[in-house]
This record gives sequence, structure tokens and C-alpha cells, in this order.
Amino acid sequence: MAKPIFSCLCLILASFISLSQTNDVMVRLDKISSDIEKLNFLDEIVDLEWRSSPQNLIEYARVYDSISKLIDVQEYYAKSLNLKGMASYVTEDYNEAISYYLESLRTLDASIPSSELAQLYNNLASCFIKTDDFKNAEKYYLLSRDIASSIEDERWVANVNNNLSILYMNHSMYLEADEMLEKAISFYLKNGDSLNAGISYMNQGNSKIFNKDFSGALSSYSRSKLYVSENQIPLLHAVSYTGMGIAYTNQNQFSQALPLLKRGVAIAKRINHVEQLIESYNALAVYYSEKKEYKDAYEIVMESQKLKDSVLAATQDHNMAEALTKYETEKKDAQLRVLSLETEKAAHEKKLYLLLALAGLLVAALVGFFLFKNQKKNKQLAKQKKLLEATVDEKNVLLRETHHRVKNSFQIVSSLLYLQSENIEDNKAKLAMKEAQNRVRSMVLIHQKLYSKDQLVGINTKEYFTDLTNDIFESHQFEGNAFIYNLDVEPLVLDVETITPLGLILNELITNVLKHAFKPVNEESRMLIRLKRIGETLQLQVEDNGVGIPTEIKESSFGIQLIKSLAKKLKATLSYQSAPSTGTIAILDMRRFNEL
Repeated sequence: MAKPIFSCLCLILASFISLSQTNDVMVRLDKISSDIEKLNFLDEIVDLEWRSSPQNLIEYARVYDSISKLIDVQEYYAKSLNLKGMASYVTEDYNEAISYYLESLRTLDASIPSSELAQLYNNLASCFIKTDDFKNAEKYYLLSRDIASSIEDERWVANVNNNLSILYMNHSMYLEADEMLEKAISFYLKNGDSLNAGISYMNQGNSKIFNKDFSGALSSYSRSKLYVSENQIPLLHAVSYTGMGIAYTNQNQFSQALPLLKRGVAIAKRINHVEQLIESYNALAVYYSEKKEYKDAYEIVMESQKLKDSVLAATQDHNMAEALTKYETEKKDAQLRVLSLETEKAAHEKKLYLLLALAGLLVAALVGFFLFKNQKKNKQLAKQKKLLEATVDEKNVLLRETHHRVKNSFQIVSSLLYLQSENIEDNKAKLAMKEAQNRVRSMVLIHQKLYSKDQLVGINTKEYFTDLTNDIFESHQFEGNAFIYNLDVEPLVLDVETITPLGLILNELITNVLKHAFKPVNEESRMLIRLKRIGETLQLQVEDNGVGIPTEIKESSFGIQLIKSLAKKLKATLSYQSAPSTGTIAILDMRRFNEL
């Protein structure tokens, strides 16, 4: 069963249902002398009739707008925009409705909670449902509910919860839908609002049908019919009987399903609700198919298809009629414009010749003047461009020289560390000096690349990772076996503030693998380094096939402390997990990085 048509009646506005007719509204409006009283009267009529006669909103919006322009009060202008949005919603022009609602919001003071603001947010959400924008629909429903809570309008809170349930139901979020419906139903029952309680029970039945809770659906539909009589809302009964028939069909209780499905079809026929009749026919066809009564199923499907074809044909005829009307109107307007232009042409021809002569002289003077100014300006711009280019070249030279000097300074530090390590006999101290030398080398490589490239502020990750990894492996000695490693690096250009801590972290991760993952390195030893962008996150992975994750990681070691400190700068998190076969994968997810 597709989502029943009736549930959409809960989406636009709030809480009152009336069967008032609008035949005498304009007559009564003419008898009111004050414009403000006229607008207040129209407000009351809209509250009474927007559900029972939504088509009337189109005329009410037009009249309300014309009167509000006469008094020029911001409050009524905002209400007029809201009403025009509702009229556009009725005509299914949802994008236009959203434009009116947003303009109304800009007119209102959104910092002051009010029932008007809650209505606007609710109406916006209704349009976003129609445009299949779940995120905005939920956002504005929640805003509407928050405002209703702040002004202690519990009835509006319940109505928005009902609307939220329909949104969640349409996106298969049945648990969330049931939660919203339970809250709405609780309020309606507590306050004796049987009508809205019945509607909510019907929506709850729909949700349970979609969630295949057929016993729960039967209970909800039964309560729906109990609280709302068929005379009040026959469409509710058509939906409920059809839903109960579907529930019994899915439980293979065919003898109970058939009369209910037929009753749903009969009510939909009686009220001439074509869309619900199609839904009821489809449910009945499924019943006959489950019973293997394929001839009856085929006949019902054909009836449903005829209805669909008639709706499509009516829509096409309506669109064609509108197009023809628009064409005829535009054609007449064009003819009137042509006649008007011909009249104006005859009147202006005499003036034209005189004006042409004067204009010729004026144009010649202006052309000469602007050519002179343009030539002067071009010379000035050429001088400024030349000066600017010289300045940029000078700055680039200075920046390149700066990177070169920084690189040399780091190189000196690296050399000093190397010389110092040569005079150290303690193996641990010597290893620490080598690690420090590798860290300095990662920064040397950055500035070396910066001054050797045209781009002085960014580093290509693929080139940098390749050179850095090669340097690290060359600095380690492997007895008898060359260590095999592979790189899978996405070529990104990152700024110095990102690439510096990233290079240091990579150096630490590779060093950790070489120190701890293999005992010793052999011909099977492998390492894979990956760098890729995943949405708004940059992810670094260092994978090995070594001995696996240790039971305890020394958080106090300098390398781990250094990684944590650098990770904070990148808003990064470091985690470890076991590789698919053996070994470890270190994963660094970075949320702060600057790509050039």
C-alpha cells in the first residue's frame, strides 16, 4: 500500500477543522468598514476553511494582499506573504511557496517567539516535504515545535509531532514516526480532541502497515474509526478500512480482509476521491492475487489503470487549457502593444530626425573624449601592471630565498645530529639521535621542495611522501633483505601548516613499524602507505604485515606523545586496528587541513 493520501492533510497548518462554506465571505467583507478589521476577519475565515476548502485560499490571498497594501503595516504584510505561500502550496507551486514563506520570515522578527513564526516554520517544512528535501523539512518542523514549546502552545506541539511522524514515515523511519504519534495522541486524548486523535491513530496505522506490524495496524485503524465518524471524515474511513484489509491479507485471514477492502473501495467511490480509490483498488488486487483469483485481480488492476489514465488525461487537458489561455492572453497583449507602438512611432518620427542630428554631434564629441581618457588610463594601467609584476617577482625571490635558508638551517641541524650520533656508543641514545635526524629531514624536504617549485606555499603530497619514505628507508639498515613498501597516495597540494605535522607523523608511524613490527625484517616483510580524501576528512593509513597490535601501547613514549601533539594541530584522531591477515593498520583521520 502506498502512503495514503489523507496523511498529507496534516502538513500545512495547525489545529482547527470546519465545514464552513465561503459563498457569502466577500459580501460580509464589503460590510466591514475598517481595513484592519477586514484583515482580521479574513484571518478567522482562513483558520476555519483552509482544510475543508483549500482552493478558496487562492482568492483569500489575493484579497488579503490588496487590503494589506493599503495600510502598510509590517505585521499584516508578513501575514499576506504567508497566505500567498499557502495559496501557492494549494496550486502545487512549491518553490514559489517557499519564496513567499522565506520573505515572510525576513519580515517577522525571528528572535521573538510567536504563533505566526511557528506557523511559518511549519508551512516551510510542508513545502520541503513536497520537494523531497528531508533535511530542511525536519529542521523547520523542529524549529516550529521549539517555538510552540517556548510559548506553551501544547496543541501546536502535538500537531507538529503528528506532521513529523508523516515525514519520518515517508522516509521509512518507523520507530521515530511511532514516537511522534504517541506524543500527539497522548495530548489529543488528554484534551478530548477526538478528531485529531482519530487522524493520528490513522497515521499510526499507516506507519505500522509499512513496518509490517499488522496486528498493531489493526488496533490503530480500529481506534481511528472509533474516534472519528464516517460522516465527519469519510476519507479517514476509506483509508482505515483499506489498511485493515491489507493487514488481514498479509496475515492470510482472507475472509476478514475482503469485506473491509470492498468497504474502503465503496467509500472512496462515494466521495469521488480518485487517488484513494486507486490505492484501495491496488490493495484489493493484491488480495485477489494472494488468493490466486487472477481473473478478478486483473479486472481490478484494469479499473485502477483506467482511473490513473483519466487523472493523467484530466491533468493534460488542464495544462493544455492553461497553455491556450496563456497564449491567447499573450497574443492579445502583443497586438495591443503593437498598436500602441505604431501610434507612438508616428508621434516621435518628427522629433527623431532632429534628435539624430544633435545626437551625432554629441556622440562624436563623447567618442573623442572617451578615446582620449581611455588611452591615458591604459598607459597608467600598463605602468601599474609592470610595477606589480616586478613587486610579485621580488617577493617570490625573497620567499624562495627564505625557504632555501630555512632548508639550509635544518640541514645543518641534521648534520650536527649525525656527527653527534657518530660519537655515541649507547645504542638507545644512538637510535634516538637517528630518529631526531629523520624528523629534521622531513622538514628539510618540505622547504627544499618549496624553493625548487614555482608554487612557493604548497607541497604535492605524492611527490613529498615518495621522497620522504625513500629517505627514511635509506637511513635504516636491513640485514640481508631489502624492505618492500608501496605507496597509494592521492596527489593533493597542501599548505606548509598541514604538510609539516603530517610529514612528522608519517615519519613516526614508519619508524614505529620498522622498530616494532618485524623481528627481524625478512623477504615477506611488507608495508603499505595510503593517503586519500574521504568527504571532508583526509585519511592517512600505514599498514604492515608484522607481528600485530601489542597488548599495550606505551603512551608515554616520545614518538606517541609527538604524534598526539601534532594530531591536535590537524584536529586528527589516531587509531589502530588489525590488518586483514596479520599485522597492524595505523589510521589517522584529519579534519583540519588546507588544500590549495
